[in-house]
Amino acid sequence: MRPQIQPRNVSKLCLLALLAGIAARPCSAQQDSDLMSVNLEDLRNVKVYTASRHLENVHAAPSSVSIITAEDIRRYGWRTLGEALISLRSFYPAYDRQYMYLGVRGFQRPADYNSRILVLINGHRMNEDVYDSAVLGEDFPLDVDLIDHIEVVRGPGSSLFGMNAMFGVINVVTRKASSNSIEVSGQTGSNWSRGGRVSGFAKKGDTTAVLSTSAGRDPGAPSLYFPEFDSPVTNDGIARNKDGQRYDNSFVDAQRGGLRLQMLYADHLKQFPTGSFGAVFNDPAAYNEDIRGYVDTSYHRTLSPGTELDVRAYYDAYSWAGSYTFLDPASSSHMVGAGASRADWVGTEATLDKELGQQRITLGADYEYHIDLDQKNYLLGQPPVLNVSKSPWVASVYGESELHVIRNVTLHAGARVDDFSAFGATVSPRVAVIYQPNKKTALKYIYGRAFRPPNAYEAYYSDGVAILPPPKTLQPEHIQSNEIVLDRDLKRWLRLTANAYFNQLKDLIDDVPSGTPDLSYYVNEGHVQGKGVEAELAGESLRGISGRVSYSWSNTRDEVGRDTMEDSPVSLVKLNGSFPVVRLGFVGLELQNTAAQQSYQGTRVPPALLTNANFSSKPWHGWTVAVGAYNVLNHCWYSGMGPNDPEDKIQMDGRTLRLKISYHAPAEKQP
Repeated sequence: MRPQIQPRNVSKLCLLALLAGIAARPCSAQQDSDLMSVNLEDLRNVKVYTASRHLENVHAAPSSVSIITAEDIRRYGWRTLGEALISLRSFYPAYDRQYMYLGVRGFQRPADYNSRILVLINGHRMNEDVYDSAVLGEDFPLDVDLIDHIEVVRGPGSSLFGMNAMFGVINVVTRKASSNSIEVSGQTGSNWSRGGRVSGFAKKGDTTAVLSTSAGRDPGAPSLYFPEFDSPVTNDGIARNKDGQRYDNSFVDAQRGGLRLQMLYADHLKQFPTGSFGAVFNDPAAYNEDIRGYVDTSYHRTLSPGTELDVRAYYDAYSWAGSYTFLDPASSSHMVGAGASRADWVGTEATLDKELGQQRITLGADYEYHIDLDQKNYLLGQPPVLNVSKSPWVASVYGESELHVIRNVTLHAGARVDDFSAFGATVSPRVAVIYQPNKKTALKYIYGRAFRPPNAYEAYYSDGVAILPPPKTLQPEHIQSNEIVLDRDLKRWLRLTANAYFNQLKDLIDDVPSGTPDLSYYVNEGHVQGKGVEAELAGESLRGISGRVSYSWSNTRDEVGRDTMEDSPVSLVKLNGSFPVVRLGFVGLELQNTAAQQSYQGTRVPPALLTNANFSSKPWHGWTVAVGAYNVLNHCWYSGMGPNDPEDKIQMDGRTLRLKISYHAPAEKQP
């Protein structure tokens, strides 16, 4: 057990990174990229891959799509993938001092570990295979500086990507090496948090390589107050130095022609003081550690003009370890409980994309087998309470056609069949009709069906302290969605996106009280209906000024009780704007307003108003500086908690600051 977070190793990494930058050969000012120039034509014709598994214009994609670029991340100073995502319409956050959660279109199940969205890195699935979790905070295994762009495809995506793609698919595309260079960065912030990164980029002919490692330590808030524990017995509800975390990440991406090798390793440890799952409040031994890694080999080949083949094979691994202290009601003594989960799996996938005149067809198949899928839970010094091992598999086939049978009208129709060894087969269709009367306008209707099978935690976990086994065998949950999308270029510099949707979710897997105090279990009992509208204006000028404003309204209700869903704000208002400052760099300003919502326990969570500001400098002899302030107005805001937490809501951080210094050095002299 390693609950104490020590910052000194990262301090050394930051210092080493900055000294390496000072010692490296300086880059001439003429080689610094001109961040003030903008190619508007490129902005309008940006291509997206994830919507159809081939590159296409955003207007032509059979989904509501958003693109977040590396420049957006720099201008607004987003520190994590989650911060970038919640800047978009329809997304909102929650945080329980353990993991960050992402609500989408008025739907968020407390402590669902983001299992109803699918997160990819360069097309590789990142949802692990024990909890189906998609990590988005500091535990995301890739440094945001390595991101080239993020493709956010809303709506059901199971027709092409299978399980977990119920509310959307998020594909993080990493940077490629354009020359030989080295990058180093170091950052520090509130609570004496600190982190560093060293990356190398190499290119020779059609061979490129990226190698990067990063690490961070954050002691967290030194003091947190929880009114539920305001008693002398529990330190008057104050948790001191119990909010720390650390991360260590490495990433390798090597390509030669159509052959590509990717490797990733990430280790994240987080302390938490909240007393979740019946643990003792303010427990110094309470922590979660997640380790994630994969090796992915892929090959792309053009078989003939208009025919593309992609194949990949991969090995993935995930492990979780956690520690909690419990109070024995019989003896009033403390017992230390520990849990461990591990999954190792291998898989292969092949996709064929064929153009037939104006028509296109995409076909694919994949297979995944679990070498190990283990869960253990025990009290120290005693036999395991839980010791479960499984080896499931899943085989899938999918296909989609893109037909241009009527002028200005495109029909997308496809489906996927996933056959699980534990649950049988499920079918996920998608149909989209896109009308484009001109290059500036696209009107889309999209119908889709997606699913999420019960994960190993829901199906098999039981500790007798907080979670009991399901009373009945769990079945997959499903969503059916109907959506209308309007994309319209109002001006050369201004775009409007508006959409309306209607979602029906069936057989949702819920964590419900068992009737025994502090105990719950999982059942298929949720039936939810959600509807909403969204609108966004986004623009970029030749002067480098950019911005977007969006409004989202949703009404998400339980179909049985007709009650408004917990953790479901009715409205979201987002405003982002950035502008150049005397050619020194950019200032990025951000405002997010989230309406009040109901917690899982039925209490009111007040509305939240967050304002962020960031200055990112233009490169000067290879150096860049970024200064960010988050929750600038120091607004008091809260996040709702889940069924296994003693709190109904907890207060989030006030104003925090960050300073980041980076250096980019070419490995060879520029002409």
